[in-house]
Amino acid sequence: MRKTGHRARREELSAGRIEYIEAARQRLRSRRMRRTMLLVALVAAAVIYLTGLVNTSVMLLEDMADTVRIALMPEQGFPQQTGAGAVYQAETLGGSFVALGEEGCTVFSNGGGRLNTVGTGYARPALAAGGNSFVLYNRSGSELRVESRTRELYTRQTEGHIYLCALSDRGELAVVTDDVRKLALLTIYDANRNELLTWSTTTAEGVPLRMDFSPDGTQLAIAAVTAQDGQMVTNLYLLNLRAGEPQLLASEPGSTPLALTWCSNDRLLAVCDTHAALYGSDGSAQGRYDFGGQDVAALSAEGGGLAVLFGSGPSSTALLLDGGLGVQYTGPVPNAHGIVRGNGAFYLLCESSVECYGLDGAYQWSYPLDARPQALLAGEDLFVFAGNLAQRIVPPQPEEAGSGGTLAL
Repeated sequence: MRKTGHRARREELSAGRIEYIEAARQRLRSRRMRRTMLLVALVAAAVIYLTGLVNTSVMLLEDMADTVRIALMPEQGFPQQTGAGAVYQAETLGGSFVALGEEGCTVFSNGGGRLNTVGTGYARPALAAGGNSFVLYNRSGSELRVESRTRELYTRQTEGHIYLCALSDRGELAVVTDDVRKLALLTIYDANRNELLTWSTTTAEGVPLRMDFSPDGTQLAIAAVTAQDGQMVTNLYLLNLRAGEPQLLASEPGSTPLALTWCSNDRLLAVCDTHAALYGSDGSAQGRYDFGGQDVAALSAEGGGLAVLFGSGPSSTALLLDGGLGVQYTGPVPNAHGIVRGNGAFYLLCESSVECYGLDGAYQWSYPLDARPQALLAGEDLFVFAGNLAQRIVPPQPEEAGSGGTLAL
């Protein structure tokens, strides 16, 4: 009996020692990460000081501090209450994401930590992300604010009512407002918040409805709409921020712009309700796919290609195009109201589930939900927004695919 009791105590001590050692290892890993990130920050600070980038250095160092903080945050897990009401837009940031809803927007780390909450009070809030920041603006109002992942960076009042904003990965800001002199006024600010250039558009040139900065922040693609001979016309422009003069790439009668995104610094994808087209940064036409009169219900220009959902009512059709606008898959899919491309698959937002398919159209798995999904992010992790909840989906293993996805805690 003594041996048994002694053995039991030794096992308890061994278990306690293992827990102690594991905790010590975790503390050591945390200290090493802190030292590494501190060293990176010091090196960056030295480079910034030597190159004289004084103004932008503050934002860069703050962004690096955010990255350190997010990396060291403990996992909070999902699901999480968004605090923004029903989410209708979500965008990926570095190691985090921002969700915009009826009551404001919230930033979460990918581990579930709440980083930033903004209650705007805007009547018609809209959001545009760039790098690790985002601009939140009041459509038809005159207020905007630029936020990092953890704090407000600055606010701005415009003279005219805001139509549209875009933010580059480097911090350049493009703002379109109404213009009493002509039709619309595009103003671009550099990363130091100084006015870089302006462009007052005429009735013939149109009102910008879509904008996107190139990854290096040197060019701005603009899709503007106007009316001609009783029909809508989309004018696609390329604006070099150094030259300051817009270049007309194409004019498309009878079309409305739906999306504008850079595939690289040299290639631009423009999607209208009638077709998708590729252009080079030199203005050359590099590809086109016509939709054949089908009604576009949703689209996703992510993951190196394009996913389009056609139809409404009881039937839907999915179209998958690669980076050169070649067809990867087209065919019937379950009735859905949204489509997202990413991670070598495409996802359908159905009435009470997320359905996953391979890029060849092969069914993968289904994830049931208690509420209608409004948005989905398909980056390194899968996040779905339904009701006022943000949830992370862990795709099932191949042998479990028939039983549906699992919710990460």
